[in-house]
Amino acid sequence: MLVVVIVVILVGSFIGLDHSKLFPSTSTSSTSQVLYVYPGVSGSSNSNHLLGGCVIAIANNSPNMHASEQLVAYLLTPSIQKSFEVNTGFIPVDQGAYNATQSKSVPTIYSSTSPTVTVTYYTSMSTADESYINSVIESFETAYPNIHVSTSYVSATSIVSAVQAEQSSSAKSNIVMTIDNLDVGTLFYEGYLANLTSATSRITADAGVLSSISSLNSYETHVFGGIYFLTQLVNIPLVWMDWSAMTGAGITTAPTTYTQLFSDAKTLYDKYGVGEVNFQGHGGASTATELYQWMVQFGGNPMVFNDSGDIHAMEYLYNLSPYLSPDYTTSYWATYTGLASNSYSMMYYQWPGSVNLTALSMKPYNSTDTALNASLSAIKGGVFLRDPVVWINQWQEYMDNAFTAIVVDHSTTSYSSIPSILASENSAMYNYLYNTNSSAYPTLYGPNVAKEYENGYFKPVSV
Repeated sequence: MLVVVIVVILVGSFIGLDHSKLFPSTSTSSTSQVLYVYPGVSGSSNSNHLLGGCVIAIANNSPNMHASEQLVAYLLTPSIQKSFEVNTGFIPVDQGAYNATQSKSVPTIYSSTSPTVTVTYYTSMSTADESYINSVIESFETAYPNIHVSTSYVSATSIVSAVQAEQSSSAKSNIVMTIDNLDVGTLFYEGYLANLTSATSRITADAGVLSSISSLNSYETHVFGGIYFLTQLVNIPLVWMDWSAMTGAGITTAPTTYTQLFSDAKTLYDKYGVGEVNFQGHGGASTATELYQWMVQFGGNPMVFNDSGDIHAMEYLYNLSPYLSPDYTTSYWATYTGLASNSYSMMYYQWPGSVNLTALSMKPYNSTDTALNASLSAIKGGVFLRDPVVWINQWQEYMDNAFTAIVVDHSTTSYSSIPSILASENSAMYNYLYNTNSSAYPTLYGPNVAKEYENGYFKPVSV
């Protein structure tokens, strides 16, 4: 994700900001736009939001776990978390990062008198962040001269391959990884991650982890039988609006219910003669990620496609589809410039780390980091992770099929057929799991896994 660049963003009482800071005294031209950002409409599952970003984990069988744990503890320190937010746009998971002065205290796990060791650190962060991360690692090595860190910037899938290869060899090394929260599932289910349950308390000894993130760690124990990864770098989708266009249509408040959102979408359509609500309908992971959040907020379990909450979410989107922007079938998490070109007035759920707001020709106004505050508000409202199953890519394909049939092809699809369409994708997922032969990993595929799937065993990791 790209660095967040904060501009004229008016959020008002939605996140309780100081209005004297939100409205600078300098004048603006008549062509200026105002971008309004807020957590969005909450569904029947209150205001839960999907967590994107990366988790941090340690490879199993590391010869010196304490050295690896020391690096993890350092990267989770409040001051480092705040520094990541400033330099990369990812939201801190530690409450201490939001204090005026961030704590630099790091729990001592690896003694300064212990032998010198090397820790291999893999990160799937963007290469644009490489120089910054190198500076963080250099600071770590200065503080812990007996721990040398060998850093590799590779894709999340390449991290999986590297750890698999290392674990299959006779030579073992200390491996710490910052990896996408979905890709970590392959390593967990294949048994390649260290169990950090007993280590978590010492790793986060001086931390004040946000309550929702702390609860997520606890729930991870319930779902996976232990803590195998910790949330490190958070990106959380928000709703972005061209507030000038909204008020121009007579809308005076951001929608807080799905009924109001539908009404506003129709109002915008009637005013401007075209759909004004954009959506991540690019296909594949983009669409599936968007729908995952909608279904959870409607009280559903997206993994199975067709429980009552899933059906209600897709029925709502079917009704909303006539009012979606023409751009929605090509938009994804790096698409947002239509806000500046008047292609649409609302970008429903977009990742702050993807939005380079200077590209919208808006005047910088950096006295209040409102995107950060809106993200923090969303995190505190409740969060969930997608279950990092190894077959998530296949699930995404089926979810995209459902979206195409129900939303994209809404003019030729009947409302009454929505449950059967979703049931068909459920059956496709079941059959895929049932018939996929994986003798090396029988716990990942096969009849037993298919049965677990149908019984709702796989579901959002939610708190």
